[in-house]
Amino acid sequence: METGMTVAYELIRSKRRTIAIVIDSEGKCRVRAPLQARLSDIEHFVQAKTRWIEQKQQHYAAVQKKRQLILTDGMQLSVLDNSYTLRLTEVGQVQVNGTVLLCPQFKPQQALEKWLRQQALAVLQERTAHYAELMGVVYQSVKLSSAAKRWGSCSIKGNLNFSWRLVFYPLAVLDYVVVHELSHIGNMNHSRRFWQRVASVLPDYQMRQRWLKQQAYILQWLR
Repeated sequence: METGMTVAYELIRSKRRTIAIVIDSEGKCRVRAPLQARLSDIEHFVQAKTRWIEQKQQHYAAVQKKRQLILTDGMQLSVLDNSYTLRLTEVGQVQVNGTVLLCPQFKPQQALEKWLRQQALAVLQERTAHYAELMGVVYQSVKLSSAAKRWGSCSIKGNLNFSWRLVFYPLAVLDYVVVHELSHIGNMNHSRRFWQRVASVLPDYQMRQRWLKQQAYILQWLR
């Protein structure tokens, strides 16, 4: 162990009795310590755990790398239940040829995002209109967002915002997000009444919700 190595961390003091180290999924190090703990003791504790901290941070860095969407020629891409083979070629904009997605070699990410946003808006407008009629609710608008931590939102006026990255999820999961946000119209909370409303439309919503949470990292794609 390299005891001379310094570790960046956030110190959080509380009424706890012992010192503890927590590494979050982004690799950030937090040290929780008693209110009266001496800084020298805290530093010594951290230094003694340097190797463990490094290993944890390397682990989470590797996980994050796997979860990044890096566009490569020939890769498989799932968009709204459709599987495409991505081909980086000399085209001006994204084109669909059966199950092949032709994408410009120059700035492919920007071109692909533009196309994906178009697909997202079209399907979200269609699914929102469908479920709004089914549920008997009235909304004002459907817009796209680039949110990296929220799939959707509903304002008190009934303006709906959805992450365009929902196109990477199965349609059944996208439908859950739509129903969830529409259920907020008249229920700006997550009360029992709210969840009953969701369940009345999608009895299996909990399964869809679990899938959504398990794949939450998709909201980080193409950032």
